[in-house]
Amino acid sequence: MQIEKKASFYKALGDPVRLKILAYLLKQDECTCICELAKVCRKDQSVIYRHAQLLKTAGIINTKKDGPFLFCCIKDKKALIKLLEE
Repeated sequence: MQIEKKASFYKALGDPVRLKILAYLLKQDECTCICELAKVCRKDQSVIYRHAQLLKTAGIINTKKDGPFLFCCIKDKKALIKLLEE
């Protein structure tokens, strides 16, 4: 992994809310709605949306829109777990 990409990855992990989002998503078999993540993290949906955008920019999650709902899922669970274990 390139140094810049790795720095972006670790920067994305540098927030307790984003870590909570990732921990929750790692346990899910399907994509999860921002509204559910907001409940889990006890934050407004707008806050979770901003965190999700940062995680997406870092290449950690994918997002997909279904009507008014935005769903998030881990891009590559095995790769993420491997990087977290380094």
